[in-house]
Amino acid sequence: MKQSEKWMRGLPYVGNKSQKAQQIIDALPAGGRFVDVFGGGGSISLTAANSGKWGEVIYNDRRKTVVNLLKALIEDKPHFDLMKYVYMDRETFYKWRDNMPDSLERTLVLTIWSFSNNLHDYLWGKKIEKEKLQLTRALFWGNTGTKLDGLYSYSKNETSIAGKYSMFHKWRLEKMNIRSGIDNDQLANILRINRIEQLQQLQQLQQLNSIEYSTLDYRLLNIRKDDIVYCDPPYLGTFADYGGFDNDSFQRWLANCPARQIYISEYTKLPHTEVVFSFEKKRAFTTSGKYREELLLKYVKE
Repeated sequence: MKQSEKWMRGLPYVGNKSQKAQQIIDALPAGGRFVDVFGGGGSISLTAANSGKWGEVIYNDRRKTVVNLLKALIEDKPHFDLMKYVYMDRETFYKWRDNMPDSLERTLVLTIWSFSNNLHDYLWGKKIEKEKLQLTRALFWGNTGTKLDGLYSYSKNETSIAGKYSMFHKWRLEKMNIRSGIDNDQLANILRINRIEQLQQLQQLQQLNSIEYSTLDYRLLNIRKDDIVYCDPPYLGTFADYGGFDNDSFQRWLANCPARQIYISEYTKLPHTEVVFSFEKKRAFTTSGKYREELLLKYVKE
């Protein structure tokens, strides 16, 4: 993906399809309206809107603050100073999680700084938190008391996250032959800053007029016969099942959905489906020690 197109990754969100979104959109037929039933972080809807294959894109997810946060970033209303969120320690994270009411800002904090973007657990364990945040403090404030603080004077004239991120890599290349004091754990946090940078790109978009935002339970969506429907539900046999997703109810909904073109992402071939596309095997072991293959399925009406 080009640097200028990172906005299409949407929000960093559990189960986000950002790495496969373009392949999925390319495999789906064009039409009048595209319905992203379980929209999550929005990467599928954003890629669909950018493709021009559909006149209208419905981005739906039942978590209202997630949908409204993506909308707010795209429309820049309200405006978020994302520079405020590049550093987040454990204590502050849990204050947001446990003591603040549900809001767009709280969702932003929990999305960026949670483990696997699950909106609940802090990103790192207590023993490694300090070292992982050290590089960020050096880059943005220069107050670590280590030689990493040289980063601050190198990048202090940059006012955007993207600018500071770019200067960090330039500084690192110049220090290749000198011990920089940066380890892989600290580099992991710079990747977190990179995710905030992609949100900053969303703020710089003009409003995507082809996207309609929806926060309904999927069973309440008004689906038309000629819609192209895409579903990315919690996968069978994954931790996402703990959220109480009822697969039997989903199967009944599929059978009664009026749309003729329904596509589903899954690890498992579901009843009444055919495989449209098989992605590269996912880089995560199953309990059996094998890699899982992700499928794009088409629902076949009887």
